[in-house]
Amino acid sequence: MRFLFFIVLAMLLSASAVFMPVQAQQSTPGGGSAAKSQHPKGYRLAAEASPYLRQHAGNPVEWYPWGEEAFEKARKENKPIFLSIGYSTCYWCHVMKRESFENADVANLLNDSVVAIKVDRERRPDVDATYMIATELIAQSGGWPNSVFLTPDLKPFFALTYAPAQQFSELIGRIAETWKNEEAALRADADRIAGLIGQITTRKQARVEITAEVLTRASLAMLSGFDVFHGGIGTAPKFPREQVLSFLYQRAARTGDQTTLKALGLTLDNMVRGGIHDHVGGGFHRYAVDNDWAVPHFEKMLYNQAMIGRLLVQAYEYTGRQHYRDAARKTLDFVITEMTTDDGGFASAFDAETDGKEGLYYLWSKADFDAALMSAADFGAAVFGVTEDGNHEGLNTLRLAAPIEELAVASGLDSAAFQVKLDGVLGKLRSARDKRPKLLRDDKVIADWNAAMIRTLAEASIAFSEKRYVEAAEKAMGLLIDKLGAGTAGMQRSYFENSTGLPATQADHAWVGLAALALYDVTNEKRWLELSATSAVLIIENFADPNAGDYYLTTSATGFVRTKQHDDGDLQGANGAALELFALLTRRDPDPRWRHAADQLGDALSGLAVRTPLAMAGTLVALEKHGLGDIGARQSMGKGAVRISTERDEQGASARVVLELAPGWHINSSAPTEDFLIPTKLTIHGREVEGISYPAAFERKLGFHEGPLQLYEGKVALKFPLANGRQPNQGGDPERAERVTLSLQACSDRLCLEPETAELIVPASPRH
Repeated sequence: MRFLFFIVLAMLLSASAVFMPVQAQQSTPGGGSAAKSQHPKGYRLAAEASPYLRQHAGNPVEWYPWGEEAFEKARKENKPIFLSIGYSTCYWCHVMKRESFENADVANLLNDSVVAIKVDRERRPDVDATYMIATELIAQSGGWPNSVFLTPDLKPFFALTYAPAQQFSELIGRIAETWKNEEAALRADADRIAGLIGQITTRKQARVEITAEVLTRASLAMLSGFDVFHGGIGTAPKFPREQVLSFLYQRAARTGDQTTLKALGLTLDNMVRGGIHDHVGGGFHRYAVDNDWAVPHFEKMLYNQAMIGRLLVQAYEYTGRQHYRDAARKTLDFVITEMTTDDGGFASAFDAETDGKEGLYYLWSKADFDAALMSAADFGAAVFGVTEDGNHEGLNTLRLAAPIEELAVASGLDSAAFQVKLDGVLGKLRSARDKRPKLLRDDKVIADWNAAMIRTLAEASIAFSEKRYVEAAEKAMGLLIDKLGAGTAGMQRSYFENSTGLPATQADHAWVGLAALALYDVTNEKRWLELSATSAVLIIENFADPNAGDYYLTTSATGFVRTKQHDDGDLQGANGAALELFALLTRRDPDPRWRHAADQLGDALSGLAVRTPLAMAGTLVALEKHGLGDIGARQSMGKGAVRISTERDEQGASARVVLELAPGWHINSSAPTEDFLIPTKLTIHGREVEGISYPAAFERKLGFHEGPLQLYEGKVALKFPLANGRQPNQGGDPERAERVTLSLQACSDRLCLEPETAELIVPASPRH
């Protein structure tokens, strides 16, 4: 009965306060005087390697970091624990800090009634994952700040996110009274909730065979919630949902399905044109508060830059559309110039607020806009839709009023002249904006977020022929190796002001492995393949659940449970990332354990992923790669013995697939001498076509066959004409990349591997 009471209380609070931070309304600060002096025990948070915890060091709340000191105090005094989870650039965390945690009256209630623990979710994803499940179970929703009340043995019995100070104070009083009078009932409720969380995190799932039909059903399920007017999944607040878009891209690239391609194009086009995209400085904000991507929630997170940047690189390679290339390059350049720390790592985020006001750094009054542009003000206003009334609380977010091509026509300029004028406008706006108060940057270097950015930069270096991108990626990886111990069992999760102190998670190892593979694909340096393989071994040896077949997030329990990460979060879910790592290693490294690990993990994840495709889209990406192989312009076959890339010529009339075979390895020619030998063969869009030019083979006699064989070795180029000699795309039909299937069998003088196929795309534009 008490459990039901608290669920009803949560529902009432979520209706009267604002439950999810992304939906929260402005509220006036609560009563009570804000303490200005440093609390004597503020040293507990001030000493932590977390900007978020340090932000709260001066609160009158007697905060503890997550750890045994706080747990022992709660047990000794038999007090509930108030667990507050957030991060340094979280706007509604700042609001709750000002309204409640700097409020002496609220602080006194907390200090008298509970033991207060503050957690940085970015440093402790295990704590965040465990207690976010509790919030979702109790409150039927989630977000940050996440506010959870626990028993002294760390089991949750009530949870909410943001609440204004008055309602939060009332809640503390109710919980204190209930704990005093009905402690046993609350503990019983906590046991039930903890049991549910344990079931969710440890239950073994039934295997589902991943077929093309299953993947098609998953994509249709995702598209059922698609916004046909503005793109994206669902309604406001609208998140990029990068993992969903990545799955849709992979499906579209593999099948050429026009519905999926158009949905993906509509989403990316509106994001690139919208206010969620920082047209002035580059990069993307965390999400939009409206349906048409015009008004962002103004935080800038590293993981968004990594994932959206990678999507734009892929979209450019597939379509040749220049606005994807331009947005991707501006995003990557923003990360390199604005988010790179002195050590070469990547900072985790930029704050959203200036002087307590969200978005002021990015917003424009018509007067400020005109003053910055002067004679170009009318042109700029027409391009970005700037008005006197604005579109957000009397101010303007900047978003392109129409596609670039249409704006150029409306301005009476050709595309080149229009771009020159637009670049001049953006330069003036940047100069004006640079004079505003700088936003807080969280310089904490997080392992998996950095690794995701490294992967994107490495892939972009090839797509854009930009050596500086791979140089930045290698420097950042050097930091992860030198400061965090990447590739070792003692790897740490984060680095800030020469401090680490928290063990790396399974996600950190998986993403380091994926980033190292991307560097290996670009540089062909064995050290990166070795780092990737080592990361995979560390996952297998330290995080495995032998009963369920998947992997824990940490090496030991967090509170009352050892949690796992299946759902996508900031990045692809940790188990999905591990599966993708194993699947990619099977084609790059001869060690047979990668195939076994991928099979086992794929079996464990398949059932849950198929039932919850939106939540586990990143895992579906990995499952598809494991079952059907990767798809892209650069791949490996023959357990790494054959490296493959595709390219088109400058005129767009023909293309080639280039194979580089390791010494001691060969493949059969396109016309082998015996019927039982597997030929090297290309098909275009699944069809055999005329005009494919195979190179001349050489003859060699091998021990297992009496006569000479027709073979290829070394560097081999297979040339073919492109359909209708198509040119790089400047708009219109979203499909421009050619889809090519390569079949071959890699052999050495001693053995032959199984025949393989690889699905490749030929980029829509030549590389420059």
